[in-house]
Amino acid sequence: MLNQQAIIDALVTLGNRFTSDNEQLEFSVAKTYVENNWLTKENYLLALQHWQSELTQDNLSKFCKPYTYVASPKTVGIIMAGNIPLVGFHDLLCVLLTGHSAVIKPSSDDKYVILLLVKWLQEIAPHLTERLTIVERVKDIDAVIATGSNNSYRYFEHYFKSIPRLLRKNRKSMAVLDGTETPEQLSALADDVFQYYGLGCRNVSFIYLPRNLEIVKVLDVFMKYKELVNHNKYANNYTYHRALLLLNNEQHLDTGFALPKQRVSLHAPLACIHYEYYDDLAEVDTFIRENRDDIQCIVGNYPKDDSIPYGKAQKPDLQDFADGEDTMQFLSEL
Repeated sequence: MLNQQAIIDALVTLGNRFTSDNEQLEFSVAKTYVENNWLTKENYLLALQHWQSELTQDNLSKFCKPYTYVASPKTVGIIMAGNIPLVGFHDLLCVLLTGHSAVIKPSSDDKYVILLLVKWLQEIAPHLTERLTIVERVKDIDAVIATGSNNSYRYFEHYFKSIPRLLRKNRKSMAVLDGTETPEQLSALADDVFQYYGLGCRNVSFIYLPRNLEIVKVLDVFMKYKELVNHNKYANNYTYHRALLLLNNEQHLDTGFALPKQRVSLHAPLACIHYEYYDDLAEVDTFIRENRDDIQCIVGNYPKDDSIPYGKAQKPDLQDFADGEDTMQFLSEL
C-alpha cells in the first residue's frame, strides 16, 4: 500500500519541476496556447509559480493532518474545467492525498500540462501509475468531482445521480471596500479583478464601495492592466459589450479596456465590472445573504464574513476549497 508520505514526497518533487526553464513544461504550455489563446505563457507561469509555492512538505503535511487516509481506495472520476490554467489540479491532489485512485478527464481547453504532470508523477512514484488514468469519457467510477457551467452541472447531476458526487457550477467573486484602502491594496485588487483576464470563478466581478469613495479612484489604479485590450479575444469581448451598452443607451464608464457599470449584480460579462455604493454595511450583508450560492469568495475589508486579503483571490491556499465544499472531507468519507 502506497502511504501518504510517499505521495507528499512525490508532489513536492513535482512542484520543484515547475520552473520557467523546464523544456517539457515550456513545450506543453506553448502547445496549450496554440489551441487556447486565453492560456498565455505569462498566465501559465503565474499559476505554476503559485503551485510551486504551495507544494512543500510543510504545507502538504498540515493540509492532510485533519483528514483520513483511506484504507480501501475508491476510484474517483475528476472532470476538469479549463477556464484558467491548472484549475483541476487541486482536485487531483486531494484524490491522491486521501489514498484514492483518479480517473481524469482533462478539459479540452487545458489538457497538455495536466497530461505532462500525470506523466511526471508516474515517473517520480511508479506506484502511482495504477492510480492515475487519463480518459476521454468518465465511467466505471465509485465517486466523481466535476466542474463546469450551470448547464453541465444539471447534466452531471443527472448522469452521476447514483454515486457520491461533488459538483460545481458558475460562481463569481466580489470585493467590499471600506474607504481606507492604500494604493498598494487597490493595486492588489486590480490583480483580483484582471488576472487570467477575469475568467476564473475567484476573479472579482462586483465591487461594493462606501459612498465617500469614488469609483474613479479605484479605476485609476486598475489602469495597470490597460494592455489587456491588446489581447485579441479580450478585445473582442470589450468591443462587443461596449457596443451593447451604447446601443441600449446604458450609462457606464469606459477605461479603454474595461467597462465599469453601476449595477447590483455579481455576474458581470467579460471585460465589464459591476459596482455599487453602500451607505450602511447592512446593505452589503443583505446582498451577500441573498447571493451566497453564487459567491466564490469575498475580497477586501468586510468584517462579517470570511473575507480574504486583497491580491489573494488567484492565490488560494490549499485549504481554500472551491464553492466552500471540503473536497478532502468528501473524499475521506467515501
